[in-house]
Amino acid sequence: MALRRPMRCVIFIFGLTLLSGCASVNGPASSSSKITSGGPGLPTSALKPGQCGLFGWSTDASRQFIFYADDSTARYSDGSAPIDLVAQSVFPSTEYTDPQGKPVTLRLGAGEDMLGGLRYPSARIVSLNEEGWERLQPVAIVKTCQPK
Repeated sequence: MALRRPMRCVIFIFGLTLLSGCASVNGPASSSSKITSGGPGLPTSALKPGQCGLFGWSTDASRQFIFYADDSTARYSDGSAPIDLVAQSVFPSTEYTDPQGKPVTLRLGAGEDMLGGLRYPSARIVSLNEEGWERLQPVAIVKTCQPK
């Protein structure tokens, strides 16, 4: 029981760090901007005042920023190159299609309340490879909103 309180503090501080990194960008990202990334992850994204978004990081040792979605944009990096996704429902959508029309599904799992939003530590991004096999990408998702 005594170990739970320090662990909650560590999780709380980690969550605040993640949110401050997402919200401290110098200006809002344009939803029509081109993705240019030197690495396998996505470039930094920001929310406009009053806007909500999903931010996702890989769960491996690299902790790459690999998923972003808001009410008009969705982007995913599968390790090769970032791709734009088309939402199949209103935000927060869990069903997308890639540029070839293949389904990309976001399985969020159980959400946990955190200051400023929700976190989904055991989410999965499910996509299809060229042979039609499902590819599961573990991802830690944070859903948050920028205050107006």
